[in-house]
Amino acid sequence: MHGIKSVDLQKVMAGREDEDTFCWFLDEIATVVVGTSAVEQVKCEKLPSAWLSPSLEAFSLLCMENCFDMVKSEVKEERVKAKQRYTANGRGSKKNQGWSQLGICRYNELLQKVRRERVTYQRVDERYLRRKQKEKMDYDHEKLRRREEANGSKETGLVAAGDDFSSDSESDSD
Repeated sequence: MHGIKSVDLQKVMAGREDEDTFCWFLDEIATVVVGTSAVEQVKCEKLPSAWLSPSLEAFSLLCMENCFDMVKSEVKEERVKAKQRYTANGRGSKKNQGWSQLGICRYNELLQKVRRERVTYQRVDERYLRRKQKEKMDYDHEKLRRREEANGSKETGLVAAGDDFSSDSESDSD
């Protein structure tokens, strides 16, 4: 569903304005930048703005924009590979190890954009949190259902044990 052909860089860069794409961005890109294990612990409990700082969100967007054309050309196996947009030129082992001035300026623009969006589109973060809470609840319910189903299938064909204290055993001893 979200292969290289379905990822629209313009929608990703629109941020919270395109809510579905923004949720994809949080799940697939920002989560990796922050740290998957750290995000997994809090994404159902805290708003994205609590676990994703404005600077990391802007950095995630910049990285996506920087590498998008290059990754796309790699996936398509094009003969002439696209270059990264904002990585500073270098030679030898220093190649792609810093941001160009254009990249730094773009980061600053993205940081301001993120800060504005967090105020304007605060409800998007709230809906994302509710979506993650619902996904977790659905997952937990499905897990419980499967466990109960598995336990139920283990008990089929069993015969209940006779009880020494039942009325039937009293009549047997008479």
